[in-house]
Amino acid sequence: MDSITVTPKSAATVASPKVIKTAKSFPSLTNVPYAAYGCEHVQELFKEKRKISQQQYSLLLQTIFEKPHAVSQMRRSPNGDAGRPSLLPTYLCLQCPYVYSEEQRDKHWQLKGHAFSVESRSGYLYCQECADFIYDPAMEEIRLQKGRRKRKLDEYLNGEDARQVTTNSQSVPCRANGLRGLYNMGQTCFMSVIMQSLVHNPLVRAFYLGEGHKNVDCEKESCTSCAMDEIFTEFYSVEKTEGYGAVNMLMGSWNSAQALAGYQQQDAHEYMQFLFHALHTENGGTSDSKSSCSCIIHKTFYGKLQSTVTCEKCKNTTIAYDPVMDLSLDVRNTAKKRKMDKTDGDAAQSRDIELRDCLERFTAKEKLSTGEYTCQNCGGEQQNATKQLSIQKLPPALSIHFKVSRARASKSSSTSPNEHPPSHIYELSSVIVHKGKMDSGHYVSYSREGNDWFMFDDSKVVLSSESDVLGAQAYLLFYLARDLD
Repeated sequence: MDSITVTPKSAATVASPKVIKTAKSFPSLTNVPYAAYGCEHVQELFKEKRKISQQQYSLLLQTIFEKPHAVSQMRRSPNGDAGRPSLLPTYLCLQCPYVYSEEQRDKHWQLKGHAFSVESRSGYLYCQECADFIYDPAMEEIRLQKGRRKRKLDEYLNGEDARQVTTNSQSVPCRANGLRGLYNMGQTCFMSVIMQSLVHNPLVRAFYLGEGHKNVDCEKESCTSCAMDEIFTEFYSVEKTEGYGAVNMLMGSWNSAQALAGYQQQDAHEYMQFLFHALHTENGGTSDSKSSCSCIIHKTFYGKLQSTVTCEKCKNTTIAYDPVMDLSLDVRNTAKKRKMDKTDGDAAQSRDIELRDCLERFTAKEKLSTGEYTCQNCGGEQQNATKQLSIQKLPPALSIHFKVSRARASKSSSTSPNEHPPSHIYELSSVIVHKGKMDSGHYVSYSREGNDWFMFDDSKVVLSSESDVLGAQAYLLFYLARDLD
């Protein structure tokens, strides 16, 4: 499905440079059109400083290919001081001796007018005025020469050096990628699908694999965060394909919430809410809901709703904010349902509803009767009013719950029209499906790993197609923001 909004490409992914103008074939290759210049902006630069610019580009490439560790340490912080090492691509200015992050690169252009920089991973040339990587034949020839020199230097790694590398390194287990099932320990599929969604959430995964919670230092008995840490360790460091029995997670859940104790089926959404609260408190979460909590759950899932109530008599507006960890959407479309009921009867209940429709109804204006609203601006009298919800703050990971499991996922979702900034792209990450009656039945889930989708049915893991995922009747959806601040 097409994306709802369009945003600039992520800085973490370097696209292939584009060709602005074609010219005659380059002498060393035949039948391959090359650009006379990468763009008109670099052409202007070459008119003034061609030799100096190419020499500077050569020196920057030498640093990138031969001393990559130094590039990260050279990055400048916003106040001009040396920044901390960065795992993200940085940009080396072609016109001055500074290295910046993507955001700092843009600010540097606005302040200094330096339009050209070199990406720190592959050495591609970036033009600020084009807002894209450009392909210039002269610069590309320099880049390829430096790349070939790097390969030649790598070839010198032989003899004792090669033996040292072989002795002191080990291969990553090919199956330690989180693709493991969870054994059903007595109608525990409701827990398994939530676990799989968290295991394949890159933000939560980075926290636990980065030792965000160390079970060796935790003094709490039956800690669900310790159990989660064990699951991540098993899934991403041990080469196993059989299912995993999350016994400690089950026992921790039972001890923390008596309503979960026993082997009866539970609601996956209610269990998710319980687990979010447990992981919040076990990872330094604050009890004050109005304060800014820095725990992994709030950093990942915390959002904020804005409720706007307008008095129909005096037009006074009252605004309130509510924190949320997920959006609960009603899939019933009353207007369409009444119309379809007249012709199709029960068939209306089986119609699939798009996520966009649910979000539009969620943010639509709602009339409040006189008995539901008291206007302080009208002297405390009860008045008719309208109420409208909007999303004031979106989380990095957006979870959506359907009150009735009869909806389909979308590959992308956008913010509320009232949201600032107006353009956010969310990509589908996990889908939880419930089959059967709500008080019994069975849960399965889909999660994306790289470019592939997998279905998790207790201990069984099966490669799935995107069409299967988008065609599933979802109960819970998990989206990840494409670009994270």
